[in-house]
Amino acid sequence: MATPVPPPVTTVNTPLGGGGGTMKQKPTNLPLREVPGSYGLPYLGALKDRWDFFYLQGDEAFFQTRKEKFKSTVVRANMPPAWPWTDPKCVMLLDQKSYSSVFDYKVVDKTDTFAGTFMPSVKYTGGMRMCAYLDPSEERHAALKSFCFEVMKMGASRWMPEFHKRMTEAFATWERNIGKQGSADFQAVCADVMFKTLIKSLMNVDLDTVPEAERPSSGELTAWVGLQLLPVVGPGIFPWPIDDLIFHALPFSHVFTQSGYDKMVKFVHKYAAESLDVSQKFNVSREDAAHNLIFFTGLNALGGFAIFLPTIIQLVGASAPLQAELRVEIREAVKANGGLNMKAMQAMPLVESTVYEVMRFKPAVPYQYARAKEDFILESHDAAYRIKKGELLGGVAPFVLRDPAIFKDPATFNPRRFMGKEGKELLHYHIWSNGRQNEDSSVNSKQCAAKDLVPFIGRLLLAELLIKYDSFSLADKPSGSFSALSPATS
Repeated sequence: MATPVPPPVTTVNTPLGGGGGTMKQKPTNLPLREVPGSYGLPYLGALKDRWDFFYLQGDEAFFQTRKEKFKSTVVRANMPPAWPWTDPKCVMLLDQKSYSSVFDYKVVDKTDTFAGTFMPSVKYTGGMRMCAYLDPSEERHAALKSFCFEVMKMGASRWMPEFHKRMTEAFATWERNIGKQGSADFQAVCADVMFKTLIKSLMNVDLDTVPEAERPSSGELTAWVGLQLLPVVGPGIFPWPIDDLIFHALPFSHVFTQSGYDKMVKFVHKYAAESLDVSQKFNVSREDAAHNLIFFTGLNALGGFAIFLPTIIQLVGASAPLQAELRVEIREAVKANGGLNMKAMQAMPLVESTVYEVMRFKPAVPYQYARAKEDFILESHDAAYRIKKGELLGGVAPFVLRDPAIFKDPATFNPRRFMGKEGKELLHYHIWSNGRQNEDSSVNSKQCAAKDLVPFIGRLLLAELLIKYDSFSLADKPSGSFSALSPATS
């Protein structure tokens, strides 16, 4: 392991541009630089950066070329969707130390920065700003996040049995499709597994008991999520100019997914009364709770799991020796603890480390944003930079989580990276969740409320797979498919 730098702390000096007094923290000893880079000509610079980001370079090369050109891990860039409907100017952060400013609430504000340079219309969410778009300083934020914590707590005992039930169904689907077609797509099935697990765990509703006409689907919710975020993710379906004109020139109206969303709202009000009832405890209206519950379920959870779980399968599926090691650990833990239960899950250090490494190697949430609420000095490992009040800061997780000052051989997938004493210490720098993995999420932060649940579900996926099967093989398809599932022999 590389020698870790001290825990990153943004150094703040006397405000640099008028008013506000002095924040008494030690001055930086690093050389002071202006943030390098340019936003280019009005409109045209933003358009060029958008084309580079989506089509000409791709997101990784977009940042790598700037990092190399300016010899800096703090750079200026226009971030999509840009012209003609957002201000795209950002200061992008590509290392651990500078990134820490994104969750330093003394100097940044998170208001409406969840999706970066733009915010989808509130018409997508019943005319309300969701908890994800609120700053912790807003009173409604604490109430809604408390509601979220409570709902998760109420469903704590439901996650494992429901996930097992849905995985058993998934196994049958995958085996049937391999038998018929020679391969089985796992992405859509994983999304369906998590959708049903989330509905049961967060709302205490078994979708199998709901009349089909009233039953929402993972496809409807995924479409609702995708359309909101389409301007910043870009599908790349059509040739470059046409794709850009269709998906980035104008925001998509909520009307395209309104019927599916309305169906989800009616479903929550009719069937999720147990979850909505607890909202009164936090002075949250049932209507507000319903829309936020859908957002928690669909965008915060399902959207992330739809990327995260297939990534686990892809990375572990690429290594037969790793599967064998995991299989031995999982089955020994299950045997020693009388089944797949919490004690067994806690006795799987390689499984835990593997999942954390997947999250580091290919983070499901690539960007986290915040806006400077005053002038301050931001530090990277080797320089300090002047940040002006109002500037939008963006942490680039694929670079931050491969910071060579923190992680040895950062471009290598190392399943054992987070094992042992040194591995546990590295969790301080595992900041996939808009906060540190070794710290607790709270109502006073924007750290993911499910920061512990997400990796747990990833571990559960591997346990279920490698109890049922000795190994699994992947088909040579970009979307990700199983080509073989070898039944357990012991």
